[in-house]
Amino acid sequence: MRLVKGRVVEGDSSLRNLLRQEAWDNSLPGLHKFFSFRFAGLPLEFLGGDASGSDFDLSFKARKADDSAELRLVRKGNTAFLDLRDPDSVHAMPKHCTKYRAHVQQLTSWAFSNSPHPVWMTDSDGLVCWANRAYRKLETEAGGPRPDGRPVIPDAQSTPSLPDREQRRVRFSTGEDQPDRWFDITEEVNKGVHTFHAIDVTAVVQAESAQQNFVQTLTKTFAQLATGLAIFDRNRRLALFNPALLDLTSLDTEYLLGRPGYLSFFDKLRDEKIMPEPRNYASWRDQILDLIAAAEDGRYQETWTLPTDRTYRVTGRPHPNGAVAFLIEDISAEVTLTRRFREQLDLSQAVMESLDDGLAVFSPQGQLSYVNESYRALWGLAQDAPSLDISVSDASRHWQSLCDPDPIWGDFRDFVVGFEERSEWDATVRMSDGRLLDCRFKPLHGGATLAAFRTTPALREVAFQGTA
Repeated sequence: MRLVKGRVVEGDSSLRNLLRQEAWDNSLPGLHKFFSFRFAGLPLEFLGGDASGSDFDLSFKARKADDSAELRLVRKGNTAFLDLRDPDSVHAMPKHCTKYRAHVQQLTSWAFSNSPHPVWMTDSDGLVCWANRAYRKLETEAGGPRPDGRPVIPDAQSTPSLPDREQRRVRFSTGEDQPDRWFDITEEVNKGVHTFHAIDVTAVVQAESAQQNFVQTLTKTFAQLATGLAIFDRNRRLALFNPALLDLTSLDTEYLLGRPGYLSFFDKLRDEKIMPEPRNYASWRDQILDLIAAAEDGRYQETWTLPTDRTYRVTGRPHPNGAVAFLIEDISAEVTLTRRFREQLDLSQAVMESLDDGLAVFSPQGQLSYVNESYRALWGLAQDAPSLDISVSDASRHWQSLCDPDPIWGDFRDFVVGFEERSEWDATVRMSDGRLLDCRFKPLHGGATLAAFRTTPALREVAFQGTA
């Protein structure tokens, strides 16, 4: 073969036919594989590139000792020569092309035979005419070849095709106590011969089955939740919802099954008065976008008070792959209970503030946690003076400083922080201004202690003066 500037201008017809059949890319390095299988040490660029290179004259002997062929590569300027000589054959190049085809056929047969994936061929009658080792192993597992000569793997024509590829998924069962196996089958037809390639996808099928069971379990769990659930996919369309969402929002099932976008979903909630009416509808949509962004960061939580006296807690949570989940929870009972508790607490505090007795409540740790106005007036505390979160020791010392010496204050300190069973007790002391102070100390639920103080006016001393 002679080439000028990388183009074949003269060559043996058998070699040119081989290059055409093998779809040669018309590059000089592309000639390498047609000769490297027989001759060792050939340069990777073969004839020195496509257009230019240094001049050379190289000879290469055949790899096998019984092969007397020799390949000579010559380059002079823009012209390259390839000369194949074989003393044992008059037609050296046709013999070489025959050897190349045999080499390729041998490699192909070896690759098919040793492939880990089952490969088999059937004739026009559907009978197995060739199979590789992996397929023969399946035959052994199935108890040997079928008596009718057909494949042991079910006919791919009888199974549904996978929707996203040119394959069919079939089940392979050995008929014993062994678990079923699954294969994706690809079929090719050439001159009446059908070639089948099988890929074992048992692990994939098992994973899909486990995932489906997991999703079904989650779906059943979601169906039992009292909290409404709405999950939007990465395209911001409703992908999943549970029955509680229908109960809380009164939205139509067909509407939700239509997978509305999140803006349409919140528009619908607004129309159904399931969310508070915005003051400015023009800016409301922008707020919805901010709402979605906040939910994506896991930061969104809001309370919706509806005209129907129902209160919903709405929480946004990010999910994998860009999805966002919204939880709608009816907290009307909780809000009503909290409101009633606060009303009762405010009423109780108002009652205690109206009492003439001075009241002080100590926590189980001995810290002052509540006093009323009568207490502040009795013990001379200014309105802006701190009176809470002081210890029972500091409080009792202040009381003691305004009264005559009396041991009850030490007893009271032990009573507040004592761990033994406690009972209510009373005492009376005299204040420094002469008033009598009735004290009542009572244990409260949870380890707290109540101290109540009531004053009695001081007794006046009356002197009787006799007459002479």
